[in-house]
Amino acid sequence: MKLSKRSGALVAAGVTGAMVLSACGGSSDSGGGGGESGNGRVVYGEATDFPENLYPFIAAGNATSTQTVIGRVLPSAFNVNADFDVTWDENVLAEEPTLDTSGGQQVNVYTINDDAVWSDGTPISADDFEFTWRANRSADPADGGCETVLSTNGYANIESVEGSDDGKTVTVTYAEPYADWQSLFSTFLPAHLMDSEDDAERCATTTEGWPTASGLPEDISAGPWQVVSDNIDTGNQVIVLTPNPEWWGDAPGLSQLVIQNIGNDPTTAVQGLQNQELGVIYPQPQLDLVNQVEDLAPNVQSEITFGLSFEHLDFNASDVHLADPNVRKAFAMALDREEIVAQTVGQFSSDAQVLNNRLYVNNQPQYQDNAPEEYKSANPDMARQLLEESGYSQGPDGIYTHPERGRLAIQINTTANNPLRQTTIEVMIPQLEDAGIDATFNADPDIFAGADRPTSLEAGGFQAALFAWVSTPFVSSNQSIYYSPDNGLGQNYSRTGTPEIDQLLAEMVSTPDPDAAADLANQVDTALWDQMATLPLYQKPTFIAYQSDIQNVEDNASQAGPLWNSEEWTLAE
Repeated sequence: MKLSKRSGALVAAGVTGAMVLSACGGSSDSGGGGGESGNGRVVYGEATDFPENLYPFIAAGNATSTQTVIGRVLPSAFNVNADFDVTWDENVLAEEPTLDTSGGQQVNVYTINDDAVWSDGTPISADDFEFTWRANRSADPADGGCETVLSTNGYANIESVEGSDDGKTVTVTYAEPYADWQSLFSTFLPAHLMDSEDDAERCATTTEGWPTASGLPEDISAGPWQVVSDNIDTGNQVIVLTPNPEWWGDAPGLSQLVIQNIGNDPTTAVQGLQNQELGVIYPQPQLDLVNQVEDLAPNVQSEITFGLSFEHLDFNASDVHLADPNVRKAFAMALDREEIVAQTVGQFSSDAQVLNNRLYVNNQPQYQDNAPEEYKSANPDMARQLLEESGYSQGPDGIYTHPERGRLAIQINTTANNPLRQTTIEVMIPQLEDAGIDATFNADPDIFAGADRPTSLEAGGFQAALFAWVSTPFVSSNQSIYYSPDNGLGQNYSRTGTPEIDQLLAEMVSTPDPDAAADLANQVDTALWDQMATLPLYQKPTFIAYQSDIQNVEDNASQAGPLWNSEEWTLAE
């Protein structure tokens, strides 16, 4: 990651400017449940991998499991509600932030609630806004930045962050307009614990992040929940949230919220609910799991929702085969995505359908079907034609070989212990074989790890990868996925880009008119079909289930996730 990295990642933490990776894997024994003293306890069964790091602005912390932990621990200026409406946080701020462009520059003003404090008693102030900006504005060390920063989207557009009124008024002035400014400062960082005048020292702090075993710096919190390091058990993969004693808003309705990693094994989830060892689960839906949970009614309530996440393939353009656009296009043309949907998510929801857009999902009003006709059904003949144009010849076993690149064998990596994704790839394999491509399945537990794990997305030691992006209502959050790697890797794990796409993305994120921004986003997607570095498969359904005596549970199928309002959860008398 180099230079300005003006990316729009989809990252974990309320309304961040980055996209969250959806793991859905791993396993462990479920934790205990049931009411205790005080206001009781709820055990949430986490189906994704146990978080490696709790710092959301680096690759190691860019996971849904990180968001699960810190989403209501760290403060945000704006929050995404269950209906995807974006509202300012009335606990953190004293009034709705303002936008002013009358002076020729975009200026936003935030007024911090006088009662807002960190859990160590330090007032939340403009210093926290200013540090959060400075920590994320650049990935270029020569510019005071840090190359391990996941996304600089929006922060790179800011010229200055200044405080007044004893630090309770924050004025943010932009050098370049940023339409989705409400997506910024979605997670404040505690300046008094993290800031340094030495750029290298600050970058080292960023790079290390917050390893889960150690928790947050000095157990810091400024939300209704707190993570005390003594309440983290990495061996058993359990994190216990307790009420923040310095929280100035309405106190949580529970005395404990236990986050227990249970993996994506349907048996564990169903038995946990049936035995009342688990209060809430949010697994990747699978047919048997959905049916078994529905059979637990009326003691257990459940719901399937189509939100802002989508399943897709990334093609690594640094691979000897996939560096060739014809190979990437041939791979995509070989697939029958209708059949993939029918054999996977279509098994438990008749609303499931193929996704033909990367920047919007099917039920967003801005969605357009931008897919060329040759990708709308399996087209193995055209796929073979493209391969032959690139110098491949078909062997006696039907698989193509290149005189310099060798046999056209592509390994598809995905998350471990995920039956739905395994099925997805198993449906793909014979389709690809019909086009002369030898594809194999590989469950990689390191897929979302940092660059020190050679097969991770960040390290780039893979050929093709199947996973999900979990988005926000802000289209700018897609920028880091598709921006050329010359601008910093960001979340562009396909490692390719074009000046045309870069220009369209830059215009998209700075266009204040939402209709014009949507038009630019669809132009981006149209160009991405020609580039074919990523292939959307389907909008990903979410599935939430919970004991009927737990009140106020509501799915939020955005980055905010199912614990978005967990401080409001209560146990029925």
